Amino acid sequence: MLSIATFSCQENENPTLEDSGEMIVKFDNYVGNQTMVIDEVGSTNYRYSNNSGQKFNLTRFGYYISHIKLEGPNGEVFIDEMNAAADANQIKGYYQVVQGNSETYNIHLKGIPHGQYNKITFNLGVKEDGIQEGAVGGILDRAAGGWFWNWNSGFINYIIEGHSDASLRDENRVQIHIGGWKNIPSGDETPQRFFDNNVAVSLPFDATVTVSNTLRPSPHIMMDLLKVIGDTDLSTENNIHSPAAGKAFAPKLADAFIVDHTHQ
Repeated sequence: MLSIATFSCQENENPTLEDSGEMIVKFDNYVGNQTMVIDEVGSTNYRYSNNSGQKFNLTRFGYYISHIKLEGPNGEVFIDEMNAAADANQIKGYYQVVQGNSETYNIHLKGIPHGQYNKITFNLGVKEDGIQEGAVGGILDRAAGGWFWNWNSGFINYIIEGHSDASLRDENRVQIHIGGWKNIPSGDETPQRFFDNNVAVSLPFDATVTVSNTLRPSPHIMMDLLKVIGDTDLSTENNIHSPAAGKAFAPKLADAFIVDHTHQ
């Protein structure tokens, strides 16, 4: 397990409600034991290697987090409010962690009942429940950012893009998009085309923490990309753009996250 000691944390800001408090959940993305760095498209600076020694870099990386739940040893429960709306300011419970944009690394949870907490659960991705076919804005805007396929396939939950010397595609590109929100069979004689690749992630804290008027804990969650693509042959699996193609990757996603440490 990596030890991360380069954070500047503010732990004692008072919450605004007398009977509830706050928690800041921090996400840090790694490739094995290396801090993740985003390079320019077209770069041949291959910073990383997979388990087979194939070299690669990253030009785009990110994922959706939603449906956050906190639990404590004495029955404490906090469920983050969910709301999808056209007005970006009205969206609640949906978050996007995008490497290279430090403003997305911290999720600020408010209104948490005072008490002790030792576990966090969240959904990696965007579920169909709660999303209407009408307009949605902000990070759920289906027309912006290339995070949405179509109404059957749904959102791309986890995006990996870069280059690899093992890829024979134009400019040695690697594009692995893992997503999908519906299980829809194609028929008896054809493979299933649509899959729900949302993944439930459940993580124990390294220590029980307390939420109060004076204590605002901050768990630091580490994501290791090699847990997802470490065994991937980038010479053949470098162009994943559908729920069916990404199905084999989805079970690996939950194991990519751990709570490395928690500030109280």
